[in-house]
Amino acid sequence: MMNRVWRGIAALGRAFGRPGAAFGFMALMLGVAVALQVGLQTGGRNDDAELLLFSQTLALGYDALNPPLVIWLHWLVVQAVGPTLLSARLVVAVLLFAAYPLATAAARRLTPDRGMATFAGLALAALVAWNWAPHLNLSHTVAMTAAGFALLWVTLRLLDRPTWLNWGLAGLVAGLGLLTKYNFALLLAAVVLAGLLTPTTRRVLLSGRAVLGAAVTFVIAAPHYAWLLLHWSAFQELFDAKMGRDAPVAGALEGIKGGLALLGEHSLMVLLPSVALALLLFAPAVWRALVRPARVAPVRRDRLVFAALVPVLLLLILAGLVVGAGVTDIGAHHVYGLLVVVVPLFAWIARGEPGPRSRGLFALVAVVLTLVVPVFLTRMIVETAATCEGKCNTALPYGAYSADLTDAGFTGGTVVMVSSVHRFPMIFLRPHLPPARYVKPLDSQKAAFAPPPRSEPGDCLVLWEAAHDPDRLDRLREDIPGQGAALPDSAIVGVSTGALALSGRPAAHPLGYALIKGGVGACR
Repeated sequence: MMNRVWRGIAALGRAFGRPGAAFGFMALMLGVAVALQVGLQTGGRNDDAELLLFSQTLALGYDALNPPLVIWLHWLVVQAVGPTLLSARLVVAVLLFAAYPLATAAARRLTPDRGMATFAGLALAALVAWNWAPHLNLSHTVAMTAAGFALLWVTLRLLDRPTWLNWGLAGLVAGLGLLTKYNFALLLAAVVLAGLLTPTTRRVLLSGRAVLGAAVTFVIAAPHYAWLLLHWSAFQELFDAKMGRDAPVAGALEGIKGGLALLGEHSLMVLLPSVALALLLFAPAVWRALVRPARVAPVRRDRLVFAALVPVLLLLILAGLVVGAGVTDIGAHHVYGLLVVVVPLFAWIARGEPGPRSRGLFALVAVVLTLVVPVFLTRMIVETAATCEGKCNTALPYGAYSADLTDAGFTGGTVVMVSSVHRFPMIFLRPHLPPARYVKPLDSQKAAFAPPPRSEPGDCLVLWEAAHDPDRLDRLREDIPGQGAALPDSAIVGVSTGALALSGRPAAHPLGYALIKGGVGACR
């Protein structure tokens, strides 16, 4: 009986050691997750709301918090499927999927063992940070991590064949990576430093052809970073707040100790349980890789050393920001670049020649951890609808709200949202309402964003949280924020209510609205 079980486990390891089976399974499960969210949720979370807001137009920059590449990708998807929750979740799902083959391609440059190279990609499925957290509220971080795997792969490819084409490709990846998230620059610095610290890679990186890679990177990234310089004060204010540089203990010993502790905690949080499981399940191979002399050429050895140095140097750079730049609040999403450690880790374990049982066990764990995601995702969505009080984003009755607004006479124009994205992201009305432009003039991060005026002026619709902002109507009669006009007496005013999805409970988020037919001021 046990022999049959072990044979089955070994067969699973052989099957998932092939990229087609492993990544076909992951694509299927990502599709299931998207289907569950689109089918069961009425709205999404903060990052989904941001995508729907900013993708109204193409711009060099949207706010000083993140670069624009993910917004551009969402804009492209919107042209195909419309501005919906589906469009936002598709972008994230595609970026999540891209990391699997990219990690495998990078590992394949370090080991001839195709199975273990595939497991380097599959290892992401055993990470809570990758297989679960992005379904909740990540987008730019996912893009940055996928770009990190692409950067590692293209650099290893470049080191093997330093042609003009590969230098141009490396510049392309680096430039696009810099447009995913600002902390990609730290990962890029770690890659360059690792290359300069390794003898055979140093010669390649210091060649004259490197100018082409740098030029391509500059051409791609420079327009947005020029825009960022024009908004530098906003960026610096956000950076200081997000990274805890404005905390009273910033720069002091207490702040440094707290920052380093947080860095260590979040680094472990991001890398577990996959890395620990790999070391445990492949323990015999790990031991053999430690005690056996490596029978590889110096060039191949340097490639592995280079790849292993990248996450180490990234961690040191982050620690340097804590010690030298007064950073006290490093979040888990700031250390996602460390996920590239799976590439050198599995290439190194491959040197110990893991057996079929170890491979099968690792594949089994990755498959089980992936299969439970839709179960817990469904449970979370249903429980949110049944128990939420202050934050019910995924269950709010956006359809009922929209029906009331169209019944009131809204036919398109400008929608002014006076709300908190954390409690009531009104942008999820966008798929339900007639074509309109949406603005958030009181949002500290989004106030500067305004899509181009409509070719044909329309109505002005002002929305607010009636329960949390009962005096808003009186203030609107004095001034509609950012629109250069006040609410006229002829405005159609009302409050819309509805029931939460799935549970049918009354939504504790009544929507206040004021509609001015034909518009007023800049709101048309």
